Amino acid sequence: MSADSQLGSAPGKWAILRAGTRDSGGLEIPSIPLSVGTAAGPVRFALGSNGEARLLLPISKQDAAPEIDTGDALEIVESSFMHGGRSHRFLDLTCLAAELEPVFVDVVEEIIVRIDRGTGCVHAARTTLEDFRALLTAGRSHRIDRSRVTGLVAELVVLNRLLDVSPQAWKIWRGPTGDRHDFRAADTSLEVKASLRAGASIITANGLDQMEPPSGGTLYLVHFILEPVPGGLLSISALGRRALGLADDPSALKDILVGNGCTDVDDKSWNQDRFRIETQTLYRVDGSFPRLVSSMFAGGVVPAGVSDVTYRIDLAVAKCFQRPEHEFDRLLMTLAE
Repeated sequence: MSADSQLGSAPGKWAILRAGTRDSGGLEIPSIPLSVGTAAGPVRFALGSNGEARLLLPISKQDAAPEIDTGDALEIVESSFMHGGRSHRFLDLTCLAAELEPVFVDVVEEIIVRIDRGTGCVHAARTTLEDFRALLTAGRSHRIDRSRVTGLVAELVVLNRLLDVSPQAWKIWRGPTGDRHDFRAADTSLEVKASLRAGASIITANGLDQMEPPSGGTLYLVHFILEPVPGGLLSISALGRRALGLADDPSALKDILVGNGCTDVDDKSWNQDRFRIETQTLYRVDGSFPRLVSSMFAGGVVPAGVSDVTYRIDLAVAKCFQRPEHEFDRLLMTLAE
């Protein structure tokens, strides 16, 4: 089937997904694969967490996601999903403005046509989007990147549990103030990571010291998988208000939130999604835990000219470092003391 014969059905495919189809051709999220694609796999139609029109473009390990100024109406991220027991990368395009979905349909159709003619997915996306600047610059209410929202939700979940133990526990929330770990008390640190979809095992480490335990101490990692749910109990507003109510110095805690970029927990731009916890998993980061840290280099010295290192960790290969759930409760008690 040619690309041209599939294009007119783009809105129909999203309608099928919105009706609840689960036939994803083996991919871990609902999607509809096309016959058009590359050696990395087929192009797929999918939906955002709130039913937004979405396009998944397969990219290889060598492809770098393009840096494109997308404005507020279009979100472009790199996503990874499991298929056939392997993790597959996608350039993930989501239309965030419902009123601009007809324009997004035109963008999608043009991208698919270019891929069908032999253009690589990254180049097809970049050049097409450059031709459709109206979509990228269309005005709409400011939206905080969803990865920032989920990250803050996860940290606030932990903070609230700590504040349940001690109203002074906000003092150990150190990440927003520049510490390499999110929470630190004495020689024990806790790093918090969040993913959006069930089965996701890839996290991003920021810097060569983030996965390094404190000197002479212990580092734990807790990984939350959050599911966007209409009416879900977890939101920046709900969690932020509760934390401010529990803390013995809400003004100081508010300053920490500001340091995280959230000047108002009730700001609509931070509260366009609500969540529930799908899973939470605790790891002890030591020994051969999959990571890249400065101590791995000769003499603990990073090669000259290397800086701002960001890398991805597949927690699927770190199962032997998982800790039982009750140990997380003990850890929170230790941190809050």
